[in-house]
Amino acid sequence: MPTTRRAVPAQRSLGCLVFAALAGCVAPEQELAQPTAERPTTETAPPLEPTTAANAPTGEPEATRRAEARQPSGWRVAKPALMVYAERQQRRAIRRGQIESRRPFAIYGVEPGPGCEGEGWAEVDQGGFVCLEHAGVSEGPAQIQPELPAGQTLPFIYARPKILDRKSGAIAHVPRWRDRYALVRGDQPIDVLEPDRQYTFVKTKTRKSGLMLIDADERAVLAKDLKIAEPSEFAGRELAEQPVAADRRAAWSVGRPAILRARPESGAPQVGTIEYHATLEIDPRPIAVGAEQWFAVPEANAFVVAADMNYWIPGPELAEIAGDELWIDVELGQQTLAVMRGQSPVFVTLISSGAGGTGTPLGLFRIYEKLAVSAMRSGPNAEDPYYVDGVPWVQYFHRRYALHASYWHDDFGKRRSHGCVNLSPKDAARVYALTSPEVPPGWNSLREHRGDRGTLVRVRRGSDPVPDRRLPLGEIDDTEDTGG
Repeated sequence: MPTTRRAVPAQRSLGCLVFAALAGCVAPEQELAQPTAERPTTETAPPLEPTTAANAPTGEPEATRRAEARQPSGWRVAKPALMVYAERQQRRAIRRGQIESRRPFAIYGVEPGPGCEGEGWAEVDQGGFVCLEHAGVSEGPAQIQPELPAGQTLPFIYARPKILDRKSGAIAHVPRWRDRYALVRGDQPIDVLEPDRQYTFVKTKTRKSGLMLIDADERAVLAKDLKIAEPSEFAGRELAEQPVAADRRAAWSVGRPAILRARPESGAPQVGTIEYHATLEIDPRPIAVGAEQWFAVPEANAFVVAADMNYWIPGPELAEIAGDELWIDVELGQQTLAVMRGQSPVFVTLISSGAGGTGTPLGLFRIYEKLAVSAMRSGPNAEDPYYVDGVPWVQYFHRRYALHASYWHDDFGKRRSHGCVNLSPKDAARVYALTSPEVPPGWNSLREHRGDRGTLVRVRRGSDPVPDRRLPLGEIDDTEDTGG
């Protein structure tokens, strides 16, 4: 198909663990988009901080953030979700982002304008404008989205109908009631949850009928018929806090568990184990023994088979990168992601990229749109259809491909997705907070623009060169792809 373009309107270390005995990704849903490096680095890097007006790189993004440091003239709350435009009009203006429904947002003045009844057009963050026809007055302040319940790493409770029998494919029949009172009274349910779909819920209630899950619209289901997701607690390695020795590499166990042996041989005595996803350091020089490769683990004076270990591989330097510029480096061979500052990594972690016939594309890209929360679904006529609701910290960098949190698996370090770069919830939130464009408080999405260009993303395999696939600012490649 020819390419078409359109104008955009808690860390676990080896020291305490050694010797201890669907995936998916597609472009944002239409209702969200429309109105109705070969260089080992061992030095301790400075701590990573979200970009602010005080520490932003020089150039247009800094100017935008300085402007946004103004005090708001007031606060409004969106009743339905509101589109943000680059001008005080809707028909021909470029869409800049979206403000979340029922969330306060800051305004910086109001003026009348075409196509907007009521109070008029409000100037908002990121040089945008919003029609206040469907917004009300709020006391504010706005909050960064998604808002997390206290002590939680995800904004929702996630669940799907249980699989009753894998051989036959039987899935639980899950009725849904208008609200919890209707469920308790024994009223007729309003509908049934679809199979093969992840749903989001915001609270629970327990009654004689059992544990109930309740969604944002107050609809209720019984938990006994659902499989509730247990999100991964895995988190990457902050190199300022855990620097890596000069002759070693940051690594993680992907064995369940990985076995430490006295010699690099499968028959050598076992001297300990490494817990799944534990972080450690290895000597990156492989030791070949027959058909197997091994790595030395100096900290434990032991050896581990390479198949049970993923490690960060430095990539070729990018000459265009400024000394303090933040960018993202994804390496598919070892399934890792690094947040880079200049030519040095400051945060490294595991990912899950595309598997089988849905590989993650190689190249240089820019993050062209960020969404605090988005539903994701397979494309039309997909052989492996899926729908996952409430995916947080989504960052699109090419067509239907994004960095995002995955709450439905803990297989980080192994290929698993439909083409996107899956991150653990903690890592996805960490990376999202650091990249550009910077989504303002109260907003659900923002597209890159002249005042806040998207962060560079490189996807590579080892040290092989990759093509530059970045598009001019304001263009998105709409070609249908297998990466959804």
